[in-house]
Amino acid sequence: MSSDPNCTVYIGNLDERVSDRVLYDILIQAGRVVDLHIPRDKETDKPKGFAFAEYETEEIAEYAVRLFTGRVTLYNRTLRFGISGQDKATQNLQATSKSPFRSRYHEDAANDLKGSKLE
Repeated sequence: MSSDPNCTVYIGNLDERVSDRVLYDILIQAGRVVDLHIPRDKETDKPKGFAFAEYETEEIAEYAVRLFTGRVTLYNRTLRFGISGQDKATQNLQATSKSPFRSRYHEDAANDLKGSKLE
């Protein structure tokens, strides 16, 4: 499907009733979708419950993950989003490191450790 996996977003927890068109109409809100693929079972021809969307650039793909994560629910299922091929730990680290919000408590804890014997 994709020439660059970093431009490809995994979409999980899809209900089988979600059509290509409905999903596409949601995904284009983040940017240009180059390709959309909803894998189907070879025997039953039913959707497997996940999809892959290729965006024009890595930046758009990353933006789509940040934009949609936790915010899209179809047929009472909250969809999951991630850059294809990245593990969850990497995605979570990137999401928090790019967040404009910083925890005051996290900074205080880091400052407290500077004077400790752990360094």
